[in-house]
Amino acid sequence: MDLILRKGRVLDRDADALFDIGVEKGRIVAIEPDLAAEGEEIDLGGRMVTPGFVETHIHLDKSCIIERCGSEQGGQAMAVKRVAAAKPDFTVEDVRERARRTLEKCILNGATHMRTHVEVDPGVGSRGMEGVFSLVEDYKWAIDIEICVFPQEGLACNPGTEALMTAALKSGAATVVGAAPGYEEGDHNIQIDRVFELAREFDVDIDMHLDFGNTPDDMDIMHVCDLTEKYGYGGRVAVGHMTKLSVAPPEQLSPIVKRLADVGVTVTVLPATDLFLMGRHQDHSVLRGVAASWRRMNWCMRASIAHCPRTTS
Repeated sequence: MDLILRKGRVLDRDADALFDIGVEKGRIVAIEPDLAAEGEEIDLGGRMVTPGFVETHIHLDKSCIIERCGSEQGGQAMAVKRVAAAKPDFTVEDVRERARRTLEKCILNGATHMRTHVEVDPGVGSRGMEGVFSLVEDYKWAIDIEICVFPQEGLACNPGTEALMTAALKSGAATVVGAAPGYEEGDHNIQIDRVFELAREFDVDIDMHLDFGNTPDDMDIMHVCDLTEKYGYGGRVAVGHMTKLSVAPPEQLSPIVKRLADVGVTVTVLPATDLFLMGRHQDHSVLRGVAASWRRMNWCMRASIAHCPRTTS
């Protein structure tokens, strides 16, 4: 064998037992105690062996720009507006170098799969996309990178953005299409509907920034669920942030959670971002703004089902 990892503890197996792991041509071909094989060996010394981590939501194109945007103390963070002002100065090489630094940190911390959101619009053009995409091949030995193209600053209200998104999907550089309807001027459904159309046209998955806010008012998630069901897209739609779920009372949260589960929409919770951005309008008893854990969501769903008279099991 090419490589044998000796004496490791394997996730989901007997915690008191040690296993050897055989690797050949980059793939695990055997996991067993005292593996009878020859090859390069590494003694794990009883350390835990787990699958690689998955980074489900990151923005490589905008990483490492704090010195260009400055930090905000108190008040509204205005993250999108502050980054929008910096984007015209982005170059392909600039994006590539910053993204490379972040990507290598992710790899060193055990990430082997990544979905990175990359925005396109007339202000930045396709420079962010080109810079990030140039890393996919270079680092495929260590990590699988999936690019989600999306309109951070609006779609219908930002002419030229859709053409850039379509070009990224046509070229294959982007294999997921995203949305940020909260930044659309006017009807959010216009952007959501169009993103579903693009997903179906190019047969790609969907990953949206959705329902970011300090109150549970005017949520878009039910429309997303309706379209997911209508087009048979269950299991292919993810929504990120969803901070409005964190402030929704149980009687409002329960039917939403049940609907998410029924149609197959996944929620990506982003505490590192949302703990920083939310509650800035408060000077005490500051809300956390992190979408409820699935444990609480499952409790709400069970409570909802328990009160449904048609439920028989």
